[in-house]
Amino acid sequence: MKLQVKDKNGSLLKEHLFDFAQLLEQAQSRSQDDPIKVAANLLCNNLDADGISIEPGEKLNLQKQLDRTALLEKESSILKVIGQKTNKGSGSSQLNASNIMEHSELFERVITYPNSTYKELYDSLVGLDSVKERLLKEVTFLTSPSALEDWSRDKHKGRVIAATKSLRHRSPLLIFAGDIGTGKTALAESIGNAISESKGKAVKLYRLSIMTRGGGIVGEMTKLITAAFKAAETEANSSTLPTILLLDEADALAQSREAIQMHHEDKAGVNALIQGIDRIRLYTKTMLVIFCTNRLNAIDPAIRRRAADIFEFERPNDEQRRQIFEMYTGDIGLTREQLAELVKLTGPSDKRSYGFTYSDLVNRAIPTAIFSCYPHNPLTFHALKETAQQVSPTAPFTER
Repeated sequence: MKLQVKDKNGSLLKEHLFDFAQLLEQAQSRSQDDPIKVAANLLCNNLDADGISIEPGEKLNLQKQLDRTALLEKESSILKVIGQKTNKGSGSSQLNASNIMEHSELFERVITYPNSTYKELYDSLVGLDSVKERLLKEVTFLTSPSALEDWSRDKHKGRVIAATKSLRHRSPLLIFAGDIGTGKTALAESIGNAISESKGKAVKLYRLSIMTRGGGIVGEMTKLITAAFKAAETEANSSTLPTILLLDEADALAQSREAIQMHHEDKAGVNALIQGIDRIRLYTKTMLVIFCTNRLNAIDPAIRRRAADIFEFERPNDEQRRQIFEMYTGDIGLTREQLAELVKLTGPSDKRSYGFTYSDLVNRAIPTAIFSCYPHNPLTFHALKETAQQVSPTAPFTER
């Protein structure tokens, strides 16, 4: 659906595309007020962020047009309002995308792929082959809509089958959920390299900083989140290259608005996240948003509903732990029986109901065994066994 904004002289200022059904759902989730009124306010807020304000009285006109669309249960081709340009979209404003990319408080890190370091990290995540395969398909469909139609025509005698409609308008959001050390953040940070290799083009990842919570000043958190999304969106649209926006520990910013103790500023921040995700779905076809969290149930339901998919990461099972030991110690002559003993020692036991995480094995247990041998002795099964018995795996993150 299209909202057309013209000035008093009839010159076109902005054509704003949006999904009417999605807009109403968003309006209903945010307030108990008249959803048509709230929907009109949301549209006006989107225009305002783009440097366009509508004339006094035009908001009521917009509400009437939205109401007519809802009553007819049919989307009109074009809604029309009168507006004017403001200074918000230009100059040295905090929302200026060209300046925002340099703000360290918005992005902890910017990674460009292909990148040999992250290729090595991606390849080291053994036991996640099924997740990697599904994830690459999700990314392909979300960032290259034409790939879906190409597949359909190739496999269905030149036809674009009706089933493809189910994938056309999904949100570009993926959620990685799981315990600490299960590989979700490592995969989120390294998937860009796999995308780059599969597409044969550069990919960029922007890791959103938790500092976007702001300093507690009313409205600051909302402005920072809006600015970060706008900056990444502008980068993706200008470069036409696949772009990833990553938020680790997402529950810190996207926590449920149903929480009784939640501050108004935090609720406003969640609203800004939702608005940013919705904008990307409508206007940016080469961008992907990934949220990582240890507490899936703490994420706001409206954000969980928008996710194209939720990947839940578990601690490695026996076979996956064996693959890890084979990858990192397969060249020191361990027997099959010795590998089996190491797998058993790092799994659940009578004393604990949980085994080692990927991080426990790769970043703690194996390095500790090496330190115990260096510099006078070679790495041996005995050193690995002793370390596995002494090192305690990370306890599961318990949700309250």
